[in-house]
Amino acid sequence: MRYLDYRVRKDDSPWVGGSSNIKTTVKAFSEGTCVRQRVQGNVLKMYDKAPNVLRVETLLTDISHFKGYRAGKSTKKDAPRYLPLRKGVADLHRQAEICGKINERYVESLATVEETKSVAEVCKGLGERATWKARPHRALNPLAPEDVLLLESVNRGEFMINGFRNRDIRTVLVAGKLDDAETKRQSTRVTRLLTLLRAHSLIARVPRTHRYQVTDKGRTIITALIAARQADTKTLLKAE
Repeated sequence: MRYLDYRVRKDDSPWVGGSSNIKTTVKAFSEGTCVRQRVQGNVLKMYDKAPNVLRVETLLTDISHFKGYRAGKSTKKDAPRYLPLRKGVADLHRQAEICGKINERYVESLATVEETKSVAEVCKGLGERATWKARPHRALNPLAPEDVLLLESVNRGEFMINGFRNRDIRTVLVAGKLDDAETKRQSTRVTRLLTLLRAHSLIARVPRTHRYQVTDKGRTIITALIAARQADTKTLLKAE
């Protein structure tokens, strides 16, 4: 839903004009496999063509909720603003731009980086104290349950596109309904934890917003740590 820029409710359930009809089909052909995800007539497709080619494309047939920056038709003096897209060639360039962004978000979420360095090299410095705005911050312990939960929380898939806020992480870390005083205390605690991750360059704040995104460095480190924690002893011994 977020790939196609549709609105999603707070509980992550889809919300498309009151309809939540999402259809995914997977078909295998002699040339490869095709995965199609259809929402409101719009289709996001991924093809596995040849052994080393992955093709992603978007087909927009319902453009009612997409907008473009242009002037209105009421008067020539209308200031440009974001208005619904028009069918035809007038906003074709804007449709191409939207499709490109959808494809980019989809590919980035699927992308994995094959890291040839060891986990020790990738996570070097994580176990040392860091400084943020002239203030020291503690080291991160990838074996401590509290730090593991924090790293897994910011790395969740639903935060891949739009990032996350303080309250998003607070909801993951603290289950159940809290009163006002406890909510404020937990919000302050999460702020300290996010500052800790910023000090280690694992996350960065989106400019002019209260949202954060995991950095490329943070994605590599967190992925390596999660993979190492999930691997059994036999697998780890084979890697020696």
